[in-house]
Amino acid sequence: MKYLVIYATFLVSVKCFYDFIPDDIITFTLTANQEDILLENITEPTLIKGAYQVNHHKDVIDFSVKTPNGRTIYSKMATNKGNFTVQANEIGLYQIIFNNKKKANQLLTYAVDVVKEKEDKIKSTDIDPLELDIDYIHNGLQELYYDHKFQQIRYESSTQQVKEANKKIYIFTVIETIFIVLVTIWQIWYIKRLYNNRSPLLL
Repeated sequence: MKYLVIYATFLVSVKCFYDFIPDDIITFTLTANQEDILLENITEPTLIKGAYQVNHHKDVIDFSVKTPNGRTIYSKMATNKGNFTVQANEIGLYQIIFNNKKKANQLLTYAVDVVKEKEDKIKSTDIDPLELDIDYIHNGLQELYYDHKFQQIRYESSTQQVKEANKKIYIFTVIETIFIVLVTIWQIWYIKRLYNNRSPLLL
């Protein structure tokens, strides 16, 4: 259930803010002080579009993309989330590198889309008008669905923040109450001690 929420949130972010629909989307744990590499096999010159996001907003990673020859064509250090578009002119395996230099494991979601220009051109020129209408309606329904999902996720996120704030207030109240009780007990003990140790002349 946790991963489904992460997928939904990230998919809406990719669609709304990064403007592409991913071919693949995965969520995985990036081990502390470890580098993970995903390989993307490119068989013809094309574009690689991707987006990534660390689940906890305070965690960061180093992200980079390397060509089959080992040349870095994109990199971003100490980043929590972002997107990239690279021109893949070389044929072979491209390395998508995630480097976690922190001492704790991090949950990461990654989406990628390899643009198939030839297939896109065929779709845009050979599809008949009826299919275009159906595709238009389908895209409209998708937009409505993503907008609704985005609003729902924003509401759930706000609710979660309120719950966390209430939890902190509750903990602080409990600590404050315990402190007041301890101070009161100490004051009673101190007054009682003074009373027991008062001078006999005052009796």
